[in-house]
Amino acid sequence: MILELNTLEYCLTGNDMADNDKAEKSRVDKPEKPSGGEPVKNLENEVTSDVLQEKESSEKVKFSATVKNLSSKSMKQLSKWNNESFLYAFDRQLISFGIRLLLFLPGFAILAYFGAWAYSSSSPSWWVDFIEPTIGQSFSTILVALVFVILLGYILALALHRHRVNLTIKTFEEQVKSAQSKHLSIKSLHGYEPLEDSIKRSVTKHFFSLVCALLAIFSLSAIAFYGIQTDMGKYCLALSFSLTVLSVGQHVSTRSSSFNMAERTGLLNAYNSPIHPSTLDMVFSDLVKSQLDPLLKSEYEVFTRELESHVKRGVDPRFAREKMMMTLYKHSKGLDLSSVESEFSEVFTKAGVELVRTHEVFTIEEWLLIIDHLELRCPAFFRMIGRIEEDLASGRKSINDDIIFEVDMENVVHGKANLFTYMHNLSDEPRTVVLRVQSPDFRPHDIAMTYLLQPGEEKVWPDTGVPLAQSGNEDILAIMSALLRDGTVAWQTLLPERFGEATVSVRLEEVNGELLVGSQMNVRIRSVFKERIRSASSVVFNMIGIIGTLISASLLTYIIV
Repeated sequence: MILELNTLEYCLTGNDMADNDKAEKSRVDKPEKPSGGEPVKNLENEVTSDVLQEKESSEKVKFSATVKNLSSKSMKQLSKWNNESFLYAFDRQLISFGIRLLLFLPGFAILAYFGAWAYSSSSPSWWVDFIEPTIGQSFSTILVALVFVILLGYILALALHRHRVNLTIKTFEEQVKSAQSKHLSIKSLHGYEPLEDSIKRSVTKHFFSLVCALLAIFSLSAIAFYGIQTDMGKYCLALSFSLTVLSVGQHVSTRSSSFNMAERTGLLNAYNSPIHPSTLDMVFSDLVKSQLDPLLKSEYEVFTRELESHVKRGVDPRFAREKMMMTLYKHSKGLDLSSVESEFSEVFTKAGVELVRTHEVFTIEEWLLIIDHLELRCPAFFRMIGRIEEDLASGRKSINDDIIFEVDMENVVHGKANLFTYMHNLSDEPRTVVLRVQSPDFRPHDIAMTYLLQPGEEKVWPDTGVPLAQSGNEDILAIMSALLRDGTVAWQTLLPERFGEATVSVRLEEVNGELLVGSQMNVRIRSVFKERIRSASSVVFNMIGIIGTLISASLLTYIIV
């Protein structure tokens, strides 16, 4: 009985276990169905995740855009330091001119050098009593640190200046190659080699000045290891001082010829024409070409050829060019722009007037700068034509024996004198005259030139005063252009032999020696004060720097060995 009950219990238990296994398998095979609120929650979670992903993607886009903007701004800021126009403006306002950091920084450094040397053994009492207990450094040590900071600023300014000069040379070489590719002979023009040599010599001096400044700050840094009170520290201080003075001497010698390629006229101050015509055929054009640097001169030739194709029919191209230059000259003296364009329209077509106004190189502003440069280099010429203009405006006749004769020369001569003479024959027949220039104070002492003056137009010189500018050819601009076209202008360069008072005699004679017109001029010969101070300072600084460097280096070598 007991066995049967156990068997029955075992069977029931086995069946229950089998049912439980089937129920668990069914739970595993068939997932549980969610309740009625669970699908809404899953949908909300999916929407929330999508919103978060969109926010993350938008934040990534914004971050990448910010990075791009920052990188573009940084690239623009870096590109500024390779832009010559930006560097030249910075250099002109702070470094070379304006504040003149390249002169004031080493000047302050030299004063601090003397102070550090004077108090190298003992500090002043006020420093020992009040300041040294707080900072724990001597007065000379602080001065050495101050010199170090000043030299860092000086080196930075010198490096920027040299970088700007290197960009100028790079641009100059690129423009020369570009001109040669257009079959313009730049290197064969007069004055190219002296200009190139002057630029390269300036770069060499800038490099040497920068090297001396770097060596000066290195020798100054050695004082931190030896101390200013030791002999080694004092000799290092003396060596640093000598190298700083030598660096300044090299830089001062480069200030006499400033140049840049950021402006179209940036090479004019560094260019000195080695040759000019003794007789000006087309007066203004020849004068301009003699003073333009080789790059501008090649551009000017292209400009004039293009301009002559826009001259009105019946107008002489030479007269048109001279009238354009005369009008631009009067514009620099205050003639309004509307009158300038009106005068241009009398000799040029509309396309020609537009060419003069909007030319890529020779804009109105550039012409004003060029004319200012011409007035600075050749003031006697503009004074001479100014007197003729005054005679025309007042109706005076400066005519002697049917010849207009004017002569002028600098009142104060610096380096060389420019003698200009204007001759114009108003008779009906050609005349042969002799222009004689004599001076015991200038070389050459005696000049005699024979000229054949062709008959001019007597009606060119009016009987009454004429206005400066008006419609037609009865104004000063047209009459002066005709006088310069038909007359003869002689240009002679005289070299002084001594300083002080000098005299020059100019005579216009017949071939047989009979005097027609004569002029006597008294001038003063002086040296350019700024140039004299600059050259003397450069020599003194270089001598002090070289001698001090040799002595300090010898003493340091003796101590080390």
